[in-house]
Amino acid sequence: MRAILTVTAALILCLSGLTSNLSAQDYRIYTRVFRNTAGDQNQRPEVISRSLTLWHAGKAYDWIDMVGELVIYDPAQQRYTIVSGSHRKGCTVEFSELRHYLKVARSKASDYVDEVSRTDSADAAAEIERIRFQVDPQFEITDGNAPNEVVFSSPVMQYAIQTVPAPNPDVAETFRLYADGAAQLNYMLHGQSSLPGPRLKINEELVRRSLLPVRVQLTLKDEARTVLTAEHSIQWSLSTQDRTRIRDWQSMLQDQHFEFVSFQNYQRAMLEKP
Repeated sequence: MRAILTVTAALILCLSGLTSNLSAQDYRIYTRVFRNTAGDQNQRPEVISRSLTLWHAGKAYDWIDMVGELVIYDPAQQRYTIVSGSHRKGCTVEFSELRHYLKVARSKASDYVDEVSRTDSADAAAEIERIRFQVDPQFEITDGNAPNEVVFSSPVMQYAIQTVPAPNPDVAETFRLYADGAAQLNYMLHGQSSLPGPRLKINEELVRRSLLPVRVQLTLKDEARTVLTAEHSIQWSLSTQDRTRIRDWQSMLQDQHFEFVSFQNYQRAMLEKP
């Protein structure tokens, strides 16, 4: 369940109603992620995740209520802080540690492709294509049917992204760094998910066009034709309740009964009931 819910970290790329206020210091984004099957038009999309992101004083606080986990993005200190209130444990992940982890993961993925290519499995070709795409993604990029929509197509997956022009190139680049980090951290937290290469490729293209995404829909070209859609609601200020949340989270980090452990020990603790 935790792996499914934190797909939000990889999909939180977009804002609705963007204006030049994006450079404001404090704002909030409420996000819902839906899942359905493309082949069943009558199926009601299932909400698999809800999250609240509060931007304050140069940091982003991502709270996933259904699992009680908080991720703090701190670009000034070049690290993430990940905490679980119910387990009363936390850990830190340095940006440099994250880069090294992904470098090793890409190397292992390439080795895995070599191993699979030597088998006679009927599914080997599809598996090789899937892994190679994650390591070196190549999309066909076209304009979508909706206004300001960009479609990234491949034999493995398709992204349909509704966009708006960025107020300026600096805003696009700053948000791209946050989105890149979210995709990379999600893979480190849940190694069974896809490598972040495809999402980083998309972010690179949107920055080149100076665009910001406002809605993200991912269609996996698997047997189920799974569709994941992230929808967002933004407010350009923090409420009193939001500021109280931030103070509570900051106090939690200072609690002497709150234990900070290594990333590996934190992951093990999350598998246990609090």
